[in-house]
Amino acid sequence: MRRFPFLAYLGPGLLYAGAAVGVSHLVQSTRAGAVYGYGLLFVVLFANLIKYPFFVVGTKYTIITGKSLLDGYEALGRLPIWIFFFISVGTMCIIVATVTLVTSGLFSNLLGISMEPWLLCAIILIFCFLLLAIGKFAALDGLMKWIVVLLTVSTIVAMVLSFYAGIPKLETAGKTFSIGDLGDVAFLIALMGWMPIPIEAAVWQSDWTLAKKTPDGKLPPMKYAMIDFNIGYIGTTLLAVCFLALGANMMYNTGAEFSSQAVSFASELVRLYTSAIGSWSYPIILIAAFFTMFSTTLTCFDAYPRVVSNASRRLFKPLEKIPTEKLYWYWIILVGVGSILILLFFRTNMKSLVDFATTVSFLNAPVLALIHHLILFGKEIPRDQRPKPWMNLLSWFGILFLFGFSIYYINITFF
Repeated sequence: MRRFPFLAYLGPGLLYAGAAVGVSHLVQSTRAGAVYGYGLLFVVLFANLIKYPFFVVGTKYTIITGKSLLDGYEALGRLPIWIFFFISVGTMCIIVATVTLVTSGLFSNLLGISMEPWLLCAIILIFCFLLLAIGKFAALDGLMKWIVVLLTVSTIVAMVLSFYAGIPKLETAGKTFSIGDLGDVAFLIALMGWMPIPIEAAVWQSDWTLAKKTPDGKLPPMKYAMIDFNIGYIGTTLLAVCFLALGANMMYNTGAEFSSQAVSFASELVRLYTSAIGSWSYPIILIAAFFTMFSTTLTCFDAYPRVVSNASRRLFKPLEKIPTEKLYWYWIILVGVGSILILLFFRTNMKSLVDFATTVSFLNAPVLALIHHLILFGKEIPRDQRPKPWMNLLSWFGILFLFGFSIYYINITFF
């Protein structure tokens, strides 16, 4: 431990990785490779690069000020808090419903059961509720880190072996991306929407960093906090590339397509691994994929009510009289019921729900990105502790790109 002192501070970055390696990786990155081959590889790398400043603020702001990122929102005025509140409330049920639907597909394959997707999702959310209620999340979280490691190793192995799988390809050229094709642009937006995770997750990162306080109230040193964050961020970026490569090597230009149904998609996803590694790996991959998605579901189901209850207490004075823990349970019930109602509406079409959720997140991203930039380079951060000039340029470039591409997408879609 003395040779590697940063190991004692690992935690928030791994939690971030556990939350990020979900729909954006297992579903969207793999679909990108299967449909467009390596045509969107640059997009995956680009999305992670330009969003880096908007996530790192969750760690930097908290280590420097000792406060939650929501305090940074509030320091800019009430408007940013209102924006965060409305975006979070408007998307939390959609996001929880989406990750739960993917989880249910893997769960159905794991147990070999056939059940209405919305009902199976309801059972999973009730189990998550009970798990959080009895306080077993911490124990499960420790297990999740090993599960994510297992899936990571399996994905890397499958990706390497997929180059030698010898999958028959069609003689005709595969599909290529076109910026003038509405369907292609819609998928691009959906791919980038949760790549690597919705931007509001920076607030979760901030709260996880605060949780690393020592008993005497000290936060991790900036050096080690940044190592932890970068391990999680860079690791999830590389994993997204692995999933894209796996889809490209095993499905692109083969005539095969992913199903839009959660159960069928889950089965097809796991078969990508087994086709490269061997049929013996099917149960191992299925279990790892399920627990990875279950971790994402549990994290989102817990995180959104926590940050929304925190924001709502800052906005509505009558809520200050309600104990924090009680308000959290009110919100978690609302998220659970709202998610199930959304699943009833979308029924079994996982593809439509995933694309809708990720597109909404992409369109919200420019506003949150601007707020995070103002916090990262704001008056609460001393000048000597602000990021380097290149980070400032990258941040502004990311904001302009996100605003510009959102406007372009809205224009070609509705006008």
